[in-house]
Amino acid sequence: MEKTHGAQCVLYDRECIGCLECETCDLDPNKVCDNCGKCIEMDDVASIKIDKIYLNPEDYKE
Repeated sequence: MEKTHGAQCVLYDRECIGCLECETCDLDPNKVCDNCGKCIEMDDVASIKIDKIYLNPEDYKE
């Protein structure tokens, strides 16, 4: 990843300087993050339960 002019850093309160720290694996600093989820103890498969699908916005009540 190269420095993107005007982009905000996702880790620090500054403009992106292209340091690639945001792309580094939290568990192995010598590795680029591949979104394996091991650092957040995420299973290989995640799921959610859907109770209902509203096709008409008028049917939805808060």
